Amino acid sequence: MLDSGASSIFISKNIVRDFQLFKKKLDKPRRLKVIDGQEIESGRVEHYVTLNLKIFDHEEEVDAYVVNVGNHNLVLGMAWLKRHNPAIDWDKKSLVFSSRYCSENCLHTSPIVKSGEPDLEIAATSELPSRYSEFSKIFTDKEISPLPPHCPYDCKIALKPDAVPCHSPIYSLGPKEDEELRKTVTKQLEAGLIRPSKSPMASPVIFVKKKNGSLRMCIDYRKLNDMTVKNVYPLPRSNDLIEKLQGTKIFSKFDLKWGYHLVQIKEGDEWKTAFKTRYGLFEYLVMPFGLTNAPATFQQFMNDIFRDILDVYVIIYLDDILVFSKNKADHEEHVREVLSRLKKHNLYCNLAKCFFSVKEIDYLGLIVSPEGIRVDPAKVVKAINWLVPSKVVQVQEFVGFCNFYRTFIQDYSRIAAPLFNLTRKNQHWEWTVFEETVTSFKCGFPLVAFFDTNQIITPLEIEFGKDFCALEFFYEIIASG
Repeated sequence: MLDSGASSIFISKNIVRDFQLFKKKLDKPRRLKVIDGQEIESGRVEHYVTLNLKIFDHEEEVDAYVVNVGNHNLVLGMAWLKRHNPAIDWDKKSLVFSSRYCSENCLHTSPIVKSGEPDLEIAATSELPSRYSEFSKIFTDKEISPLPPHCPYDCKIALKPDAVPCHSPIYSLGPKEDEELRKTVTKQLEAGLIRPSKSPMASPVIFVKKKNGSLRMCIDYRKLNDMTVKNVYPLPRSNDLIEKLQGTKIFSKFDLKWGYHLVQIKEGDEWKTAFKTRYGLFEYLVMPFGLTNAPATFQQFMNDIFRDILDVYVIIYLDDILVFSKNKADHEEHVREVLSRLKKHNLYCNLAKCFFSVKEIDYLGLIVSPEGIRVDPAKVVKAINWLVPSKVVQVQEFVGFCNFYRTFIQDYSRIAAPLFNLTRKNQHWEWTVFEETVTSFKCGFPLVAFFDTNQIITPLEIEFGKDFCALEFFYEIIASG
């Protein structure tokens, strides 16, 4: 809705929730008031989102405040109208975008938009931007993957010389898990991803909860993994990947759909993947989750596809692809090249989890922007709400979680040292040790600026606007003389 009485751009809380848009917290909450000065019932505005706004062929990136806006999904207020200054023809029901701001900052094939009621869309999460329409088949809405062709990257399962086929009993399942098992087996049989088996090997089925609360069927391959010769192909270090983003201004992220199922099991090794259920014994023709060599196999597959552009304008961690550029013109070319390669190799993406041409992105648990790196707020909440550990293994799990964010925690080595001590045998438990670490998460995290290899800086702080941020740096001791 266009509303000259509204001061800014507002988006419905329901839309933000349904499309799982990433919310950013305002430095200072704002209060909404109507024309007579009365504060509206929805009250304080505490968050905003950055999204790609599409009005037919007119596309741009905007920031919108998250608030209840009645029956409307999006309200474009005076700030937006002033910036674009569109010519409105009420008789022809059209908008003409011809301002200098529009020509320099917005993407459009035609400056004229005609409609009785313009269809406003969130292109980053609900529809593929029109400039990439030729790649629409990549963004499939199918629930299950087709059987991929055999290729040089088929997953080989080499067993140790002394390996003996083993099998485990069926695990007990609840009613919901039983129903999900039946549905998954039926769908995968129909798609040709699994087939009935007569294997002497058999692993049991387990279920894990996804982020949205639904269930995912997995196979407990621990016994098979113990007797498998390990593939030592390395996975990239997250720190090394993030460092490549220094100096970039714009990002697009692609989430591969079906992940490991996009790679076949090497012909002749299928029997080793067999799993037993109350509906029978089956074996995989595609690479299932849980195999010890699946991550290495998939990473090598992705690295070889994008080898010549890795770290140039794309970084990849398993099925998470991030394209980065220094300007919009280059970025569109970079995205098109990445999509072309995905199409060539029959790889598919989940559009709902993809983002196009954004200035800030969540990647590998961190929020990345041109200014630097921040901690994902969801991870902070997870740490604050962490249940108090009562066993060594639980302490180790918490320490592992904290270690990932040690860059952002001042005096981390001092804070974490007592936690490390708790992982040793016969240590007396002290609540204050755990509490201090959790408190460090409550205190908030600084923005960590990227390390710039072209600068030599003496102070360990650099100024960003009115605020100071931490600086990632590298130091080397230079011998005198």
